[in-house]
Amino acid sequence: MKKLVVYAWGLLAATIIIAAALIALLIFQPPIFAFFSLLLFAAGTTMLLLLITTLKNISAAQAIIDSAVIHLPTAVMYSHANEGNGDGEKPREDFGVYVSSFGILMDAKVVRFNQGGIWLREVEIGRDYIFFFYGANDAAPEKIRLFYSKPGEDELAAIIENFRKDTGVVPVVMR
Repeated sequence: MKKLVVYAWGLLAATIIIAAALIALLIFQPPIFAFFSLLLFAAGTTMLLLLITTLKNISAAQAIIDSAVIHLPTAVMYSHANEGNGDGEKPREDFGVYVSSFGILMDAKVVRFNQGGIWLREVEIGRDYIFFFYGANDAAPEKIRLFYSKPGEDELAAIIENFRKDTGVVPVVMR
């Protein structure tokens, strides 16, 4: 999620710089005004569209994090709390995978379910993995496999119920 926010700020800065250059071009009107104005307008439009897409991804990522059914901490960075006092280490940043009925957030990649014609079709929970099959109704399904140690019976029942209630998909538990 943090990478998405940094990317959005970068796109916003690039859009502002291009807009300022376009304004300067309109004021000074150099000899090849038409070419530069067309080039800057195209670049600005592209940056603006990328910014809008990134903001939508940030919104979707926040919804996924807020309603996460499963959180897999794939990597956690640690920092020393107080090196002089020897208090040990504390988690600084979690590069986790969040799974909800809206989709999956893997660092900066957002995979949406049940939106825009993309549906979660099947969830398979194995001993050391969880498989998600998703896609449009008329297309071959796409697959995501995450390493996931099978939880206890109570947690597994809660995960199955959440997916069944929110998406209508009943996860298949492999023995």
